[in-house]
Amino acid sequence: MRINVKYTVINVFQQNYDTRLRSWYELRKKIESVDTQTKCVEIDCWWQLAPLVNHHLHILDSKTWPGPWDLLVENTYCTVARAVGMCYTLLLTGENDIELVEATDKTGDDVVLVLVDNAKYVLNYWPNTVLSSTLTDFTIKRHVDVSHIQSKL
Repeated sequence: MRINVKYTVINVFQQNYDTRLRSWYELRKKIESVDTQTKCVEIDCWWQLAPLVNHHLHILDSKTWPGPWDLLVENTYCTVARAVGMCYTLLLTGENDIELVEATDKTGDDVVLVLVDNAKYVLNYWPNTVLSSTLTDFTIKRHVDVSHIQSKL
């Protein structure tokens, strides 16, 4: 007799703060010495698990965004909050060539993107996908000053 057992992986964002914090730390340790592309893929995959609400942080209000640990405590994510979390993770793992932009994609949808390595990698667009792009699929509406993110580390 054969028994099929399905294991369910519990989403870390549905766990308590200590579990989220530990998982985020383990992610950073896991990717600290990998190449930029692998780092971007791992970071995007981890943050894409965050369940989204329609609005939490406003793109023009970067001075009031929570620090990384507060972001994990609040555990409320919109596309802006998720992008900010990606930026924190990238910065804490040694990536400094990052940009945060608000853009419109080819279908007219507003998106918040994290650009890494002179926009060679585009994060926070589609689940489990890091685009390697020259941004031809997007129209940039505004650049967000990343120094506010860096100052919270």
